[in-house]
Amino acid sequence: MCSCAALAFLPKEATAAESRNAETDALTWKLEAVHTRFAKLISILNENLDEPTKKRVLESLGRECAKQYSSLTDKYKGDIQGFLRYIQSQWVEKAEYDETAGTIRIIDKSRTCTCPFVQQGLTPGDFCSCTLGWQKETYSKILGKPVEADLEESLLRGGTRCVYRIRIV
Repeated sequence: MCSCAALAFLPKEATAAESRNAETDALTWKLEAVHTRFAKLISILNENLDEPTKKRVLESLGRECAKQYSSLTDKYKGDIQGFLRYIQSQWVEKAEYDETAGTIRIIDKSRTCTCPFVQQGLTPGDFCSCTLGWQKETYSKILGKPVEADLEESLLRGGTRCVYRIRIV
């Protein structure tokens, strides 16, 4: 009797597994479509906008993304060392703050771009202006002062990692 009861459950489990696989396949397809469409959008911006306008648009996008993390950055207003310790424990390989020079240098751990819209090899390197906007918004909020941000190295631009230099202005 136990084996008969077990047989009654097997088709439901198999159906549930098939359903999960179908859902996973659909989500994978959607994610690939988003990556492709987003890369094409960045290429279209490259073709249709002058460099200063394109940078301003992408930096604005990065700033908006950073604002989504305000619950994190609000905790660290005025505590740059605390924020750097936190990000180093999470996703940053190295975070250096030179208070005298007014610079912060960030080296990412990841060997893939952390932006969920990006697919390396497909997304143009110009998109890195978005992350510069993220850096500017985040660090100016924490420091309470305007900052500039530059890329020393970028995965999307042929580097082996992403390295940022933030300067207090």
